[in-house]
Amino acid sequence: MENPAAAFFGGMLIEIFIACILYGITTLQTFIYWQKYQNDAPSLKFMVRRSRRRILETVHTGFCMQVVYSYLISNFGEVEYFLNINWCVGLTPSRGLSHGLTVPSFYVKRVWIMSNKAKLLTSFIAFITVCRIGFGIGSTILSYHFPQWIEFRAHKSSLATVSGGLGAAALVDVLVALTLSFYLTRGRSSWQKASNSKINIIMLYAVNSGAITASASVLSVILYATQTHSLVFLGLVEIQGKLYANSFLGSLNARAHIRNKANAAQYPSFEFSSSNGGFRAVAPPPKVEVFQQTVVTNDMGETDNGFNMKNMKGGELV
Repeated sequence: MENPAAAFFGGMLIEIFIACILYGITTLQTFIYWQKYQNDAPSLKFMVRRSRRRILETVHTGFCMQVVYSYLISNFGEVEYFLNINWCVGLTPSRGLSHGLTVPSFYVKRVWIMSNKAKLLTSFIAFITVCRIGFGIGSTILSYHFPQWIEFRAHKSSLATVSGGLGAAALVDVLVALTLSFYLTRGRSSWQKASNSKINIIMLYAVNSGAITASASVLSVILYATQTHSLVFLGLVEIQGKLYANSFLGSLNARAHIRNKANAAQYPSFEFSSSNGGFRAVAPPPKVEVFQQTVVTNDMGETDNGFNMKNMKGGELV
C-alpha cells in the first residue's frame, strides 16, 4: 500500500527544506546590508527595518516547521488529519502581506523614478499591488472559515482569491521588469559603450529577479488547480515569500558590486534629468596620475635612476 503522506506532503516537505535554505540566505543578506550600507537614506533603512525582516522571516520559518511537525509527527498515522487545514497555513498569506507592502512599494518607487514620474503607469502597478494584498486577506479568511481542504478547494471563492493573489503578484513582477528594462534601454548612450555594459548588468538583474518570482507565482496557480490531492502548491508559496525577501535585499546589496565592476575611468556616472524624460550618462572626470622619480649621484659620479611608480598620496595611483 502506498504511503498517503508521500503524495499529500512529500513535495511540500522538500519545498520547505528549500525555503529554510533561502531563509539562511536572507539572514546573510540582511547582515551584509547593515554592514555595508550604514549611510543609506533613512527611508530605505526604514523599509528594511520596518517589517523587522529577520524576526519576521524567523517566525515564518518556524510556522513552516510547525506545519511539517503537525502533519507528520503529532498526527503520525492519522490519515484523516490530512483533510484538515492546519492553523499555521492561514498565516502564510498574512505574512505575505508584509512582502506585499514592502517589496512591491520599493519596486513601484523605482518605476516612478525611472519613468520620470509617469503617473498612469505607476498608478496601475500600485493598483495591482493593492489587489494582490486584498486577495491575500481573502485567502487568509477563507482558510479559517473552511476547516478542511476539500471544502476550501470546492468553494469558488477560494480559487478566485488564491489564483487572483498569485496572478496579481506575477503581473506586478512582469510589469516592473519590463518597465525597468524599457527605460534602461532608452537611456543607453551611443557614445559610451562602457555605460551600455553597466546598463546591461542592471537589466539582467531586474529581468532575472522578476522572472523567478513571477514563475513561482504562475507555477503555484497551476499546481493548485491540477494537484488537488497534494499541498505542493503551498510549498511554492512559502518559497515565493523567501524569494521576494532575497530579491529585495539582493537588489540593495548588488549596488556596490555594480559600482565596483570597474573603476570610474571605465564607467561613467548617471544622472536623472526631467528635460529628456529619463536619465543620461555623464562622462567621468579626468583621472590624474602623479609619479615621482628620484635621481641619486654618489661620490664616484655614478647615477642611480629610481623610477618609483608610487603616488604622493597613500602609495596608490589616484
